[in-house]
Amino acid sequence: MIKDININTKLTAIIGTDIGHSKSPAMMNAAFRELGLDYYYFPMNIKEDDFSDVIRGISKMNFAGLTITIPYKIEVIKYLDEIDRTAQIIGAVNTVKIEDGRLKGYNTDGEGFVRGLEADKGVNIADSAFVVTGAGGVSRAIMTVLASRKAAADKKQNGINISSCDKKIYLANRTFEKAEELCRKLNELVCDCCVPLHLNEELRAYIKKADVLINATNIGMPPFENETPINSDMIHNGLLAADVIYNPRKTKFLKQAEEAGCDIVNGQSLLLHQGKIAFKIWTGLEAPTTVMFKAVFGSEEHKK
Repeated sequence: MIKDININTKLTAIIGTDIGHSKSPAMMNAAFRELGLDYYYFPMNIKEDDFSDVIRGISKMNFAGLTITIPYKIEVIKYLDEIDRTAQIIGAVNTVKIEDGRLKGYNTDGEGFVRGLEADKGVNIADSAFVVTGAGGVSRAIMTVLASRKAAADKKQNGINISSCDKKIYLANRTFEKAEELCRKLNELVCDCCVPLHLNEELRAYIKKADVLINATNIGMPPFENETPINSDMIHNGLLAADVIYNPRKTKFLKQAEEAGCDIVNGQSLLLHQGKIAFKIWTGLEAPTTVMFKAVFGSEEHKK
């Protein structure tokens, strides 16, 4: 049911070019209703030629925030008055806070995914070794936050050099140069803990000593639903296998990991936690987790 919108309603929206499938409106509006907030979230399909005019216009209207999706996560940066440091390192923005006509950009993708690992699966980032496949936008976001957690732990441990231990972040990509470039950037700007790998048999030895294996590619979603990012025989019992994909809920990669005795987590965690972060950025309030989860994924409850 669409709420009554008045001159006091704070507007929020998701902006992209093909967002009819987005689950964010159901999730965010359920959260607003639960807390009795006069906010409303809706989808906006915007042509690329119109994006500039729309963003400039929104800054003058009663908007509190935006979710930015493909293909505007980089384009939006030129219209911002301020950008969060993590988003700046990632080089992409997916969340915008609007206050007094000023636009500040954030990237909640990486933070959302990593918080999901911590809150839902009890992963201690500083004490875990990761293998990540893919060097695209979502991978950059996740890698940046993982490296930031390593750097924060380094400072808390009175100068202990985490990068000297084996709890590193290994990034594998079909184009090795992209993995190498991203690791070099993060090692220089965040924490010296990232190691590039080829997406081939070389991975086997690193997955063997990893705690968490993350698929940050689109392999597993249509039209690649019958494919996996790595050979199934590289997966071993004891791994936490994580996927950024939430449709299907269980990709071929996750099915194979589960068959191998691994604990698994899918992209629902990313969607939920990045939404919770955006909600707090816009409202200053903690998001109602279970209500948001039910609004998107049905009666299945989420307790964290």
